Amino acid sequence: MTAWLVPTARATVWQPTAVVAVFLGLVSALATHTGRWPISLFGVAAAAVAAAVVLGLRDRAANLLAAVPTSAEVRRNHRLTLLVPVGLTVWLAYLWAAQALVPWLGWPVGPVVALIWTGVAVAASAPRAGLALGVAVLLVWVATARAAGGLDDDAAFVLFAWHHHPWIVTLAAMAALLIGRER
Repeated sequence: MTAWLVPTARATVWQPTAVVAVFLGLVSALATHTGRWPISLFGVAAAAVAAAVVLGLRDRAANLLAAVPTSAEVRRNHRLTLLVPVGLTVWLAYLWAAQALVPWLGWPVGPVVALIWTGVAVAASAPRAGLALGVAVLLVWVATARAAGGLDDDAAFVLFAWHHHPWIVTLAAMAALLIGRER
């Protein structure tokens, strides 16, 4: 049952997650040193963690393994089984560091989960440019939400859905994955 674990862990691209973890560690250390937490970086940090997870889905052996009975979808799910807990651990470590300076922040895991599954759904729907498109959608969505502060309520509802309604976004992304699988 777990014969896939070690080979998948070796083949998984871990560098993006490591880079984001180091970056968020540096931000946390600097914030602790200055005594001010950069709450304005919340969305950027969430998008960075989600993008790192999506980039970790790169299947370097896709052409080699195309002839084996294990589908690309199963291989992607195996990588997700490894990447999502690591990404969430990086996010929780970032939030843990924030608790000393911004205790009212709480433990908002939902926005990162929503962004991860949105990126995965977009990446899975576009086989050729999937990972790049999945990461681009995440970064553009968060950047647009951040830049478009004074929009009307309808636009703000869509742009900040990953933050204000993360479980609805997560369910929609998972539904898109399932519908895409049925095609």
